[in-house]
Amino acid sequence: MNEQISERDRTVETDVAVIKSNYVRRDEFADLRTEVRVGFAQVDTKFAKVEAKIDRQTSTLLKWMFASQLSVAALVVAVIKYL
Repeated sequence: MNEQISERDRTVETDVAVIKSNYVRRDEFADLRTEVRVGFAQVDTKFAKVEAKIDRQTSTLLKWMFASQLSVAALVVAVIKYL
C-alpha cells in the first residue's frame, strides 16, 4: 500500500513538473510582449520610410509629367505659329 502511494506521488510530481515546464510565467510573457512591441515599432518605422520614399517619387513623377505636358503644349503652339 505504501509503495502504491509512493508511486502515485512520484507520478503526480512528474506530471506537475511537466505542466510547470510548459506553463508560461508572467515575466516570460511580459518579455515576449515587449519583444513583439519592439518588432512592430521597427516594422512601422520601415513602412513610414517606404511611404515617404513613395511620396517623393510621386511628387517627382508629377513634376516631370507637368513639365512634359507644358513642353508638348509649347511645341504645338510653335508648330501652329510657324507653319
